[in-house]
Amino acid sequence: MKFPRHLATLLLSCLICAPASSQHIPEYNPMGLTGDFSGSWYNPEQSGHGLFVEVLDGGRAAVAWFTFDPQGRPAWLYGVLDLGDWKMTGTLSTVAGGHFPPAFDPEQVVVAPWGSIEIEVAGCDTAELRWQALDPAYGGGSLPLSRLTALQGQRCMAEEQFVEQRSYFFERGAHQFTPLFVDLPAQGQDIYELDFDYETLPDPLGRRRGLRLTGHNRSDDLAMLITAPVGGLLPDRVYRAEVELELASNVPSGCAGVGGSPGDSVYVKLGVVGQKPEAVAVDEGPETMLRANIDIGSQSQDGPQVHVVGTLANRQSCEDLSAAQWQLKTLVTTRPLAARSDAEGRIWVLAGTDSAFEGLTEYYLTALRLRLLLQPEF
Repeated sequence: MKFPRHLATLLLSCLICAPASSQHIPEYNPMGLTGDFSGSWYNPEQSGHGLFVEVLDGGRAAVAWFTFDPQGRPAWLYGVLDLGDWKMTGTLSTVAGGHFPPAFDPEQVVVAPWGSIEIEVAGCDTAELRWQALDPAYGGGSLPLSRLTALQGQRCMAEEQFVEQRSYFFERGAHQFTPLFVDLPAQGQDIYELDFDYETLPDPLGRRRGLRLTGHNRSDDLAMLITAPVGGLLPDRVYRAEVELELASNVPSGCAGVGGSPGDSVYVKLGVVGQKPEAVAVDEGPETMLRANIDIGSQSQDGPQVHVVGTLANRQSCEDLSAAQWQLKTLVTTRPLAARSDAEGRIWVLAGTDSAFEGLTEYYLTALRLRLLLQPEF
């Protein structure tokens, strides 16, 4: 499904050119359709057309429906809808007469009413579109919708499920996060090339900064994590948690490597625990190993409070490694996490990788969000 690149201009034009009837601002949005529902929506069985939805302040939503007219020509319909009882309702318009810049002349642009639509939201990822056009050639009808994309950092209905959020943007520093390297020998670590630093990301992300983790997995099972305490909680209470991580990786998917893929076999893990995570020396016969004092699982396996949420592989293909670039990706826990706070009202959050790839791994952590909900005790 391909999307036009001029969405921002179109949405701005919605606010400027929409008919006066759609400019009414309700006093409130009674059912709480918030910015969480912004993004692109479409029908999977009709890939090739769809809608952009941007929920605004004042109980409104800017909507752009890119579709086709009855003659098969591309058509853009847009408007500003009112929000109500899990619905967005209003009128859409068409625009004609313009030309591509620099030949664009605003005096030639003609805005005309197209008809009315209603979008009824059934859940975070499902909705139904209903319309009635003024032109009988378009007619009226309905279409089930599924969410295709969401805005970065917006997790649908998170505020309703988690009442507290802590956000750590590593653009501004390490925020008390420290490295934790485990599952490697206690001696002879020089060959592992372990490193942790706060620095500027490589191009094309050179305007960003983050926490870099580097390590050469010579033990076949190197885990590289960051961890920090989260204070200000009630002591000795259980908190349900969701963790979301943004990281930067230059490793494409589908690559081959010793022991596993350098992207697909480097597993990203997120978790929360009730004690400070530390590396402890464990005598394992021929050598002493550094292991975590909590169960983080092994490679693709979860620990009780530390879950696999994806891999280090980014969106690029391994067909041309020389063209591989650094890309950002966001991963979030999808199953319940919980931890009991200590006597000082602290839990600890963890984020990083557990690798089966027997080579050098390097990546940047750029942001982390922790959402919390105090569990009732009976």
